[in-house]
Amino acid sequence: MTLKLGTEIPGTSAEGNITTLWVPTIADIKRPTMAELEAGTDISNYVMLGGWTFEPSQDTVSDQRENSTQDFGAPGRKSAGDISIEVIDNTNTEHAEQNKAVTLMAEGSSGFIVRRRGMATDAALAAGQKLTVVSVKCGEKKVLNPDANTMIRSTIPLFAQAPGWESETAEIVAAAASHA
Repeated sequence: MTLKLGTEIPGTSAEGNITTLWVPTIADIKRPTMAELEAGTDISNYVMLGGWTFEPSQDTVSDQRENSTQDFGAPGRKSAGDISIEVIDNTNTEHAEQNKAVTLMAEGSSGFIVRRRGMATDAALAAGQKLTVVSVKCGEKKVLNPDANTMIRSTIPLFAQAPGWESETAEIVAAAASHA
């Protein structure tokens, strides 16, 4: 099927349609349960616009055949790349009690960053929704120099700790499968 020139393709605005959670434990990174996600903390209000850096990449396995004048390739090792999150940092401010992102993601902390795109941030999580789930260990908070008209913020480097973090390949399940 060929797409005809002028065919309107709808799109969804990213604004207000991204949810970010910090979840302490997830047994199966591809199938987080509602209970695991509900035990997490919604840090969406702390994440700066464009502040999530997650740029997975994949190497190419070279496949050069002696009898061919062409080079071929196959999918190789994957890398999560440099992962970080830029957040509001209320350390030492009158809002110090509202600093969950910085507190939860202190250096050495381990957990899961869970991201859902395409639905209003206040829409309830539900079975069947697609997520990006990344098991991470937090590095040292980097205080960002302020620019004009900005909030006080910091970047927290994150380090992938387990396989299975491919973008939007996790699916919420209602409950953990029982092994009777």
